Amino acid sequence: MRLGWILATLMFCVALPSLAQLSIGGTTPVYDSRTKTYMLTVPEDVFGDAYQAPVVLESGVTSVTINGQEVTDQVTFPLIDGGMSYTFVFKRNNQVTQSTIHFTYLPIMCITGSFGNTYTVGSVQMIMPDGQGVQNYRARIKQAGASTNLQWIYKRNYHVKFIDENDEKMDVTFFGLRNDNHWRLDAGTRDMIRFRNYAANGLWAAFANKPYYADQQSKARSYIRGSHVEVFMNGAYHGFYNFHEFMDRKQLKLKKYDEVTDEDTGLSSVQFHGMMWKGAKSTPETLFMLQGKEPDNTLDNWCGFELEYPEIDDVCPTDYSVLRNAVKFVARSNTETFNSQVEDYFDLPVLVDYFMFLHVVFGIDNVDNNVVVACYDQAVDKKVTFAVWDLDATVGQHYLDIDGYYHADEIQPERELEDMPNNMCLFKYNKLFMQLKEKPGFYRAVVNRYWQLRETVLHPDSLVERYQAIYRRLDACGALDRESQRWSGTDEIDYRTLDFPAELDYLCDWLRRRIAYLDNNTFACLRGDVNGDGKVNIEDVTTLIDYLLSGATPNGFNDINADADADNIVNIADVTRIINILLAS
Repeated sequence: MRLGWILATLMFCVALPSLAQLSIGGTTPVYDSRTKTYMLTVPEDVFGDAYQAPVVLESGVTSVTINGQEVTDQVTFPLIDGGMSYTFVFKRNNQVTQSTIHFTYLPIMCITGSFGNTYTVGSVQMIMPDGQGVQNYRARIKQAGASTNLQWIYKRNYHVKFIDENDEKMDVTFFGLRNDNHWRLDAGTRDMIRFRNYAANGLWAAFANKPYYADQQSKARSYIRGSHVEVFMNGAYHGFYNFHEFMDRKQLKLKKYDEVTDEDTGLSSVQFHGMMWKGAKSTPETLFMLQGKEPDNTLDNWCGFELEYPEIDDVCPTDYSVLRNAVKFVARSNTETFNSQVEDYFDLPVLVDYFMFLHVVFGIDNVDNNVVVACYDQAVDKKVTFAVWDLDATVGQHYLDIDGYYHADEIQPERELEDMPNNMCLFKYNKLFMQLKEKPGFYRAVVNRYWQLRETVLHPDSLVERYQAIYRRLDACGALDRESQRWSGTDEIDYRTLDFPAELDYLCDWLRRRIAYLDNNTFACLRGDVNGDGKVNIEDVTTLIDYLLSGATPNGFNDINADADADNIVNIADVTRIINILLAS
């Protein structure tokens, strides 16, 4: 077994000239042509301590010294740290190479090829910090995301689709996550701390309701998971990325389409089941304001929505009817029809969470853009659910460099999404959200959900710790310093310096102020103050009893406060709860 990975390591060293001509602890150091240094990934638990590891030299390497000490079959580094480096000299075929070697505990991903807006075959080498050598892959790779494909953007997002030697799809698993051929590299280019998307997906995953079909697909996920990796592009260090799962049919566990053959005619057709679309730009349709023109089912887009599943290359013509009917329902329904039928079209428990989540993280770019809409099986139920995507413009970050280090005054925490200027966020024009807010009981459910989570995942200490923990991990291995050195001063961030400590301070302050604002404004409630006069007394009891007996809504009636026991229902139990509040006061 040991001989096997040694031979594999030696073979990969020959194949990959960007890698050093030896392995340390079964792992090959990677050469950065920009800084002319080597990077070695090691197990995380050796950081902050000495590290002793076996060394295997490639044939032709006659000597290696590290910090002046000759290395034969093992090496001892007195201390491994993200900021630590050692002088590294090796002689191969009488040619001496001198450099430095530094460390990370993130996986290292080496990508070779030239990539644009169409898929091009390239090579991918994944080096994990577990001493198992280099894993070699072929993949089709292309740039991803409109905003990071602009001419002056150099740290881009990428789609990565793994293929075998016959150019067929090949499923691969990383980090104990799903086994699939389609993965994505998220650069975080417009994010001044580079991990807002990663953190916000983790937050959504921590509390979001499962989609409506969870009883049939318990492993359905409306979020993506991944790991940070150190990326080398064509032999040069390219910064750290989030290498993550793709939001697709497999992630949401949508039912696959069927190909059906008519026994009489022999003709084949498609039976559609799961469907998935993503809002790609602001249109009246992605805002559910207008029903839009009739879809052309031979195209992979309709009125600002992009078709995600089934892909048009696999199934053409497609079927936009479920999406179009959902948009049409919201755009055309009067209040009575909307309130009575909206649950037939939309996954309301998920929308309660999504509505609340957008307010917590101030998701200005996830109102019509970057909204994933999916149907599990349109042949059985045409209801659609929502999933999150591309959450980098959250928690006090704008997607445009309009002023203030991407920290525009308009995205400070003491603000309502509905008050945002039209050129920044169109929340107030999203007719689905606005009509849901007015639907009896919906906003009460949103407020109750917020307060249900307020002492756990939405406690300010918990929120701040979520972001600080990610920061600490990236900082401890040196990734933040390397990212700053690599990308500070580039025109894609208007020649600014990536000041990660200052950005973390800003982010944590923003979160604490945001929760304080939501507590006292957006989601404020005083349980039992039925008449909204700012106090709880016997008048609230009588007001609530009158409401329950008559069904008429009295002046000043506060629907949220009337739900005194926060069970999303206003009934006699709330009268009892208010009386208990008065007796205990």
